Amino acid sequence: MFVSLPDLQGSADKMTHERTPIWKSSFWKSPLWKTLTLAAVALCLAAPIGATFMGGLAANGAGAYLISTIGVQYLSGTLVLCALVGAGALIIGAGTAMIVSLTDFPGRRFFVIALVLPFAIPAYVAAYTYADLLGPFGAVASLIGPTRLPEIRSLPGVAFILTLMTYPYVYLAMSASLAGRSGALMETARALGASPVKAARKILLGAGRPALAGGLALALMETAADYGVADYFGAKTLSVGIFRTWYGLGDLGAATQLAAGLFLMVLLLVLLEEAGRRGQSAENARVQRGTKRIKLSAPHARLAIMACATPVILGFLIPAGILLAKLDPELSVGAAHGLAQSLSNTALIASAGAGIAILIALMLAYAARQMKSPMGKILLRISTLGYAIPGAVIAIGILTLTAGLSRATGTAIAGGVAVLLYAYVARFLTAGYNAVSGGLTQVSPQMDAIARSLGAGPTRIWTQIHWPQTRGAILAGAAIIAIDIAKELPATLLLRPFNFETLSTRIYRLASDERLADAAPAALLLIALGLVPTLALSALTKHKSNSKG
Repeated sequence: MFVSLPDLQGSADKMTHERTPIWKSSFWKSPLWKTLTLAAVALCLAAPIGATFMGGLAANGAGAYLISTIGVQYLSGTLVLCALVGAGALIIGAGTAMIVSLTDFPGRRFFVIALVLPFAIPAYVAAYTYADLLGPFGAVASLIGPTRLPEIRSLPGVAFILTLMTYPYVYLAMSASLAGRSGALMETARALGASPVKAARKILLGAGRPALAGGLALALMETAADYGVADYFGAKTLSVGIFRTWYGLGDLGAATQLAAGLFLMVLLLVLLEEAGRRGQSAENARVQRGTKRIKLSAPHARLAIMACATPVILGFLIPAGILLAKLDPELSVGAAHGLAQSLSNTALIASAGAGIAILIALMLAYAARQMKSPMGKILLRISTLGYAIPGAVIAIGILTLTAGLSRATGTAIAGGVAVLLYAYVARFLTAGYNAVSGGLTQVSPQMDAIARSLGAGPTRIWTQIHWPQTRGAILAGAAIIAIDIAKELPATLLLRPFNFETLSTRIYRLASDERLADAAPAALLLIALGLVPTLALSALTKHKSNSKG
């Protein structure tokens, strides 16, 4: 018998179709499946935010607590704090960026890096050190005698600390703008007879307004989200109100209303920051040229050094120096055991959270690489909104979710490690996504097409093409997420299991009991962790500045 070739081909196709696993069928590769998967991820990650609003609306007298006397105090305290910090961060950040970018003086290269160092100090750690330094029994009081110092534990004190910790946002944004800003702008202004100061103030500050707005918005997001500093200094802000309402009164509905108000405030800042980034990208690349720095005279150089050194000293050297002075190299057995346990818990939760978040970030980055539909972009934006949301809002949303699930199922769902990991992933996924997507932009889609035409499958393309070119970005994103998790305080305090202590909660507990010496080892460990991305970021800023100038 003879069987024709078409019959053989048809039989082979039928056998191939029958042997094709379900996960390799065309449905799983279709845009619909990718959209559904992305929608499921977006729903899970945005659920705490949705629960916050739904919980606030479902509470008795929806919005009543937010507009009550105490709610207005929390809201007005947050607004005043943002105004004070915004003004301080704008002056320090923009001023130092202009100095190191446009002028040349001894130590300029050092200050390009050093001005970012306050990023490594958690704000609540700086608050504990300054309270110890400027308190009634602190070192300053013992030096100057009975002279009464301004009270550091106040709203202006909170603004002072947060200004020192957040001005690098404005500094980095303005430095990047000046590095890419056309030198021709300054040269044209100088040719028209404008002085260097007038040219910088009228031309560069005006042209760099989008960068300033973006950096300022990031600084204000951190300010609005702060809990540790405001709580320790006794200020009434929305973040503090959320904790007091939940822990003190046990009123989840009122706490949810405050969280919704805080989220709306931060959402406005997110829109401001995005508008700033759009403005930054609008610069004409054809006229970009590094500005020739102005050589300062000796008196002016001394003023520049003083202006740049002051925020570094106040924001990094003094807090780190106080902690080093408080450090007792001979820890007691109990203190050493507690520190080791906190470090172990932090390493466990940070590595697990970073691993989960980076895997989801990889999936989202590949979805963004392949999906160009408006719906896909919206879902991606929803999935990566968490980084701008304060930890207290995420935590309250998760508490609302678990409370609703408990009522629906009749089973008590308490906070645990899994719930804490969920909060961390929802909060810090954006950092991993930005890193991974940035790494994937280095891989041209044409390389994938060429590899497929040569018979390479997805696994081989990943291992031999994508991973070698993106592993630096992926590992950097994982490291940033892990460090952010280690430093996170509000969400950890609200959601951690009983008797589960991390470095941040250990510092909070000991410093709140005025035991800064016992908290110093954990605080120094956190600072050392924070120095890793801080120095990498500042080195990148220096490289860009030098390449442009």
